[in-house]
Amino acid sequence: MSKRVVTFNEDQFQTLYQFVSDKVESIVNTSVDYQDSDILNEWEDLFDVHTVLEEASKWVTLTEDD
Repeated sequence: MSKRVVTFNEDQFQTLYQFVSDKVESIVNTSVDYQDSDILNEWEDLFDVHTVLEEASKWVTLTEDD
């Protein structure tokens, strides 16, 4: 499996992470409101992205001098 590396500054990362988190929360709430688990299945890829971002948010960040 190949890998890709994307570099964000802290503000860019936080903006992306917050956007994805808000979208995931909205999807989950919609699924609950409509009692429809298929909605969650349709957005499985976004949940995977959220998991990766959530893990990355715990990492130590580097400064440009590192």
